[in-house]
Amino acid sequence: MSEDLRLKIIIAETAPVVMEGFSNCLKKIHDLRTHIFEITTKKKLIETVNNTEIDLLIINPTFGGIFNPEELRKSSLNRDLKVFAIEMGKLSHQILALYDDHLHITDDLAAIGEKVKRLFHSSKGENEEKETLSAREREIVSYVVKGFTNQEIADKLFLSIHTVITHRRNIARKLEIHSATGLTIYAIVNKIVDLSEIKL
Repeated sequence: MSEDLRLKIIIAETAPVVMEGFSNCLKKIHDLRTHIFEITTKKKLIETVNNTEIDLLIINPTFGGIFNPEELRKSSLNRDLKVFAIEMGKLSHQILALYDDHLHITDDLAAIGEKVKRLFHSSKGENEEKETLSAREREIVSYVVKGFTNQEIADKLFLSIHTVITHRRNIARKLEIHSATGLTIYAIVNKIVDLSEIKL
């Protein structure tokens, strides 16, 4: 029998109905034990992330202006903080790419539970199991194996070159792959890229 997944979760949202809706859903998910922080101000968000090892942040992308997950991860006690966007309308591909996943306000209990458990299954599972890559990391892997330079990747994803290098370092650590050939094989096997997309 599998052990319950225990997570410290922040929900950052100014609309009480949305906040309470997600909070109540998370508390009802089978095999998930949560400590939820309901936060309505940017100041309180930064304070909580800096002082508590949070596992998951669920946030409205317009929270406190334009929210940048990368900046928050840098100051977080947990450098592997997972961030979900709250999607109320249709978010652009560029915005969604900044997040590990997203929850739509129409998602039911099963959909929310599946997304949360899928994201944490590998990293909370067996010690020898490799950590999962975030959506952003998978995107960077795809560009790397297609032959793009760090600067080209940074330009395409509207990131600093430093952020791209940090992502690449984290990818190498998580996958324990330190060669271009190894990364290419990983990307093909895990369907991040198609063989036809790679210049041989």
